[in-house]
Amino acid sequence: MKKKHLHEAAEFIQDRAGGPIDCAIILGSGFGGVLRDRIEGEAVSYKKLAGFPTPTVAGHTGEAYIGELHGRRVVAFSGRFHLYEGRTPREVVSPVLVAATAGAKTFVLTNAAGGLNLDYRPGDLMLLSDQINLTGTSPLIGPALPLDVPSRFTDMSDAYDVRLRELARHMAGEYQIVMHDGIYVGLAGPAYETPAEAKWLRSIGADAVGMSTVLEAIAARAIGASVIGFSLITNVHDGSKTSHEEVLTAGARGAESIGRLIEGIVANVEAPAAAPA
Repeated sequence: MKKKHLHEAAEFIQDRAGGPIDCAIILGSGFGGVLRDRIEGEAVSYKKLAGFPTPTVAGHTGEAYIGELHGRRVVAFSGRFHLYEGRTPREVVSPVLVAATAGAKTFVLTNAAGGLNLDYRPGDLMLLSDQINLTGTSPLIGPALPLDVPSRFTDMSDAYDVRLRELARHMAGEYQIVMHDGIYVGLAGPAYETPAEAKWLRSIGADAVGMSTVLEAIAARAIGASVIGFSLITNVHDGSKTSHEEVLTAGARGAESIGRLIEGIVANVEAPAAAPA
């Protein structure tokens, strides 16, 4: 995105939210309706956000839900961008850059993923403890990000925030949600993995695989934001076939669990400063 468009889109979001954003959420395949009725605000088409791309993948509606959730100003992006659509890494992380410019310092990333860990079952949630970027690229390649980035050489040793992960585990226990800690590996896609590829990914320590999230996490950490990530396991790579329709169906089934966890995270984001008297 051009810097001008970045600031125009951020100003639009702040105007609709009533001030700087506290938390941003990026919703994965099939999760479009997770927050629609939970956020007190409005749904805005991506077409109203200056310079914003338009999603081309089924299950990604292309709307931003802007408003308040548990007293925090939020924006939830229903529709992300992928390398396999022919997007550049910078286009892929457009939601992160816009939300950060609008003030967001906490990001909740969600995705639908294939289970590599054979102990997982479809419908389980995975809390991302770490990631492996096998997309072959990064949003930090090329010109500097159009934000105040301390260093191009971003430290990813703490990609996913420890405190937020502890909170998520506590909430999963309270809500009796089956959730594992695991490592997510991001590939370019769009073909699903062969049995040999799944076996190799499992051997290098990955518990789930998908075609998103890793570049967004890199961009968010580069600008100093806190990140938490959730994968909904839609299928397990045990030799059976996989389809996008299966992914969307599983996403819809897991929407309630994802929604509860997101609400809990947002409610515990650092409260906005009080307005001057």
